[in-house]
Amino acid sequence: MNIRLESKIAWRYLGAQRKSLFVSLISLFSMLGVCIGTFALIVALSAVNGFESEVTKQMIGKDAHFEVYSYSDEIFAPDSVARLLITNDNEIVSYSPFIIYKVGVSSKKANDGVVVYGIETQSAKKVIDLESKIIAGKFTVDSLEDSSGVLRPSVMLGVGLAHRLRVDVGSRLVLQTFQNPDDMAMGGPKMMQFAVSGIFETGMYEYDGNLLYVGIPELQKLLGKRGVTGIQFKVNDPWKSEISAQKATLFLGYPFYATDWKAKNKTLLQWMNYEKFIVAAIVCLIVLIAAFNIISSLIMVVVDKTKEIGILRSMGFSENAVMRVFMGMGSFIGVFGSVLGGTIGLALCLVQERTHFIKLPADVYMMPFFPVEVQVLDVIAVFVIGNALCILATILPAFKASRLEVVGAIRHE
Repeated sequence: MNIRLESKIAWRYLGAQRKSLFVSLISLFSMLGVCIGTFALIVALSAVNGFESEVTKQMIGKDAHFEVYSYSDEIFAPDSVARLLITNDNEIVSYSPFIIYKVGVSSKKANDGVVVYGIETQSAKKVIDLESKIIAGKFTVDSLEDSSGVLRPSVMLGVGLAHRLRVDVGSRLVLQTFQNPDDMAMGGPKMMQFAVSGIFETGMYEYDGNLLYVGIPELQKLLGKRGVTGIQFKVNDPWKSEISAQKATLFLGYPFYATDWKAKNKTLLQWMNYEKFIVAAIVCLIVLIAAFNIISSLIMVVVDKTKEIGILRSMGFSENAVMRVFMGMGSFIGVFGSVLGGTIGLALCLVQERTHFIKLPADVYMMPFFPVEVQVLDVIAVFVIGNALCILATILPAFKASRLEVVGAIRHE
């Protein structure tokens, strides 16, 4: 039988007619259901991809790919340790020693508790991507003059912390150790004055509001320590950083150990992986509901067109041809709905990806805009799954239509 004729009949049955207007409206609503479901799936998956991409980008940018620590809490010869690892692992690109500690910070107008990193300016540039995030001043922890002209050691801090402390480049800050029993015995916590050399903005509220960076010698002096907390390393492929971390742990042995950025953020990364699956499964229910609407609309078409089906069979239409007519109706609904919904969804995502016109409160969502990232495989999967559900939904009513008795169908009123 002519496929073109079958398609014309299927299209005609879908069209609004005086006697079957209600049935045609149900088909239209089914198409809108597929459209909304496809739109929601593409937007939701793109949002999950965008959130995951932004978060991992910021984590990799702020953190090194992997870090080496010592159980003794101090690494006295970081250069020697790093050179040993570089000879053992050709994936390592660069390294930088660091100190991390919690301190109190005060300005003339406010005070707070923060996490401070002690770094070396030149080596840190090659390991962490913080220099590109500087929005005021420059990336340096070398000494500079503050606003009163006094030469002081410098400090870099996040834009959120700068707003809370109400400081700018050149402002003076005081860092102090938190008081503990040892400090009390020695006369109280130690303090040191710094000048703000740079303000950075990573886009992650937790980083921008709670981190500051100073030079290693200055932080050692403030804390009364000789060594460093650990060594940060950068590798060729950050997604394979756990391999280099395992190599470092095995090669150095006790008391050293290594951890990569994925291990440090394991819970968050697992949550993001589960989130994509859960979001897709829930939103996919919209398409599934639309598929059930297709079943009901096609069953009503079969009942409404019983006499016409009998006439077609008497004119030589085979059972398979009748079945293809009704499966073609469901396919029209699925294809048109998915194309329309997919086009709108893709257009919205691409506009948001370029303009960031949908904003978010950064203190709640860790980023100032709604992140989206369209992935081709996700779009293809949405179209394939959506249309597959629609085609599967047509099998039952199409089979029922193809099995109608010719004489009984013609006599149907």
